[in-house]
Amino acid sequence: MSLAMKRLTVYLRALVVLLVLGAVGLVLFKNRSYSVQLWFFNLTDASKPVNVVWVMVWTAGFTRAAWWVISFARGMVRDYRELKRQRALAEAERSHQQRAAELDERERRIAEQLKRAAGIETGKPGE
Repeated sequence: MSLAMKRLTVYLRALVVLLVLGAVGLVLFKNRSYSVQLWFFNLTDASKPVNVVWVMVWTAGFTRAAWWVISFARGMVRDYRELKRQRALAEAERSHQQRAAELDERERRIAEQLKRAAGIETGKPGE
């Protein structure tokens, strides 16, 4: 990508960010004089009006916190699955090594038996 194209994309992104921030600021500014009676798990008094701007700010904050908790939980589930997969791979590797050791032992015994059998046939035991 050329330098001019990169510069254009940076300026366009900056323009989009400024437009979104301006829209959010305009909504907050236009709603600054409105109030609402709100009940929120007995943390607010339903008889007292609350400024709508504060309701929007708290809603945005709680939404961001909920998104963080959800992403944390998804990461935790992903890590748990990876741990489970690695544990299964380690168990399979251990089982494979155990089976290989058993087969090596069996092969060694068979080789010893063949040596003994060959020694008996020639009359020279132990060769």
